[in-house]
Amino acid sequence: MSDTLRATPQPAPIPLSSKPAPGPPRPSETRSRAGKTACIRTFGCQMNVHDSDRMRRMIQDAGYAEVQRYEEADLVILNTCYVRENAVDRVRGHLGELNRLRREGRVKKVALTGCIGAAAEAATLQRTYDIDLVLGTHNTYELAEFVGLPTMAETYTPELPGTEGEHGAFVTIMTGCNYQCSYCIVPTVRGRMVCRPRQSVLEEVDRLVEGGTRYVTLLGQTVDAWRHGGERFCDLLEAVSERAPRVWFTTSHPSNMEDRTLRAIGERESIVKRLHLPVQSGSDRMLKIMHRGYKAERYRRKIEVFREAVPDGTLSTDIIIGHPGETEDDHERTLELVEDCGFDSAYIFKFSPRAGTEAAELRDAVPDERVVQRRFLEVLRAVEQNAFTRNQRKVGGVEEIYIRHGSAEGGKAIGETWSGHAVHVKTEARPGEYVRAKIESAGPHVLYAGDPVA
Repeated sequence: MSDTLRATPQPAPIPLSSKPAPGPPRPSETRSRAGKTACIRTFGCQMNVHDSDRMRRMIQDAGYAEVQRYEEADLVILNTCYVRENAVDRVRGHLGELNRLRREGRVKKVALTGCIGAAAEAATLQRTYDIDLVLGTHNTYELAEFVGLPTMAETYTPELPGTEGEHGAFVTIMTGCNYQCSYCIVPTVRGRMVCRPRQSVLEEVDRLVEGGTRYVTLLGQTVDAWRHGGERFCDLLEAVSERAPRVWFTTSHPSNMEDRTLRAIGERESIVKRLHLPVQSGSDRMLKIMHRGYKAERYRRKIEVFREAVPDGTLSTDIIIGHPGETEDDHERTLELVEDCGFDSAYIFKFSPRAGTEAAELRDAVPDERVVQRRFLEVLRAVEQNAFTRNQRKVGGVEEIYIRHGSAEGGKAIGETWSGHAVHVKTEARPGEYVRAKIESAGPHVLYAGDPVA
């Protein structure tokens, strides 16, 4: 996965090996089948999560009750990712299991939506697994008619809002991508960039905040490429920061990232001091092969601006290991950039060829798997060492922590500081609330806080 958005934790899928054996329906199944039920399973990034949220509104308006288990659902919707081959393999596994459940009469209909639905492979999957409905990323609105609602007119930038009243919400401000990175399938399955009008975005933010939303995340494949009516992304970000109590955005492209946006992160109190800026490689030669549109030194300069404007902020990136043609010298350039930028975290991927992309057709061989694994581990260790050193600086300080996920076993909740650090803290505070606590220890990926303080 490259400049696509980062995956968000979802309810864990039911392990295929632990599905109950055929038999009489349980009482809970009998109750749920008194009315129409639906299960939505989401794979992939925040954009897919947001799309699932919109589909959830459709099925609710159509009178469906949402359930979490396939066995309890009349309709199952798989909202899918197509960026990496293992994501497709996972979906095939779920489709096979759903076929078994349909033969047993425990699931009536199956819909495949999202990025796989927009890919050429969707037709084969539909025939193989007898899928009732296949939708891509630009015609999600057709689900409405499928579940019995009036046909909806919808553009590339949908107006149907997500579920309101949650403490955090995603707001899509643009879809698609105008770049042609060698390895990326996103322009094929998501289309070219379409920006949502400023007023439409702000009206949705206002509605969400009025409904109790505390945390708004602006979404887009290249979110900082947003343009409308002469305004640029920073203008919209500043306007949203004046309306929402807590704001973040993802994912950005270095070619679109303006210095004034980096400075706004530091200046605006409501913006989380966290930047995700994918670099992919530290080698100018590889960046050119990848069609990234910038050189490593330009990327370094942007990070210097961010570090100066937001000294306490967190920085994350994406890095691809083993792209066709990558040499040992290219790898060394990446290690140098990792050291220079001091990333707090990184999503590091071994190159995965996707049919329909330029990289899948390149003649230069992908490096041997053992070489790729070694390079992967070297980059990972460099990032984690930097992150651990930076996180250690937070130990002993008292932080205001926004609770994102309430306490689970052991009474630990997962929160986020204003600097963008993930924190485990023992508290009964609910998601959307703040607590103050002293940081007692740190690892490379998370901070650990003591009991909340007054």
